[in-house]
Amino acid sequence: MSIGTIGAYFDERAVTWNEQAEPAGPKHLMVAQLAGVHEGSRVLDVGCGTGIMERAYLDLGAQTIVALDLSEEMLACARTSFADVDPRRLRFECRDILDFTSDEPFDVVVIYNAYPHILDKEALVRATSSLLAPGGRFLVAHGMSRATLNAHHANVPANVTSDLLPAQEAALDWQDAFDVDMMADTCFTYFFGGSKR
Repeated sequence: MSIGTIGAYFDERAVTWNEQAEPAGPKHLMVAQLAGVHEGSRVLDVGCGTGIMERAYLDLGAQTIVALDLSEEMLACARTSFADVDPRRLRFECRDILDFTSDEPFDVVVIYNAYPHILDKEALVRATSSLLAPGGRFLVAHGMSRATLNAHHANVPANVTSDLLPAQEAALDWQDAFDVDMMADTCFTYFFGGSKR
């Protein structure tokens, strides 16, 4: 079962998603390192899709990974890819971060290639802050430039995506709850992140 319009949109694309997507590799390991994932980290992956980031988290020694997505079909692909990983270490859930709760706080929250699809940014910031341990880190990142991503989303319905704003502008939403300490908005990458106050 997908969650709402956005989940249904990605359900329709799940079967062929990995054919068109960039395979997991060094870029994803770099993103995980930028996010602050290390040995023993508890990681929340928001908008995990078919699991592009999970191998990097595992390779860096994350203790537990909870991977959320709105599309059950995307998650089915992810579960197949990681069927050999202990579900106590890596768990996939068809959940919206805005409604997600956890008994134990996370050390890192990563939103990779999913930020435009979370339309209520203020609610996202609140949810992220509530799920992180004090001093925990968040990272919003994309594997392509803002211009390339916005062009890619030009024909995607407005109830599924939003324009990716310049990193400096987008990060303003996060500054009340987080110390934003890293940012890039270049012709080949986009990210911003920081630590919870």
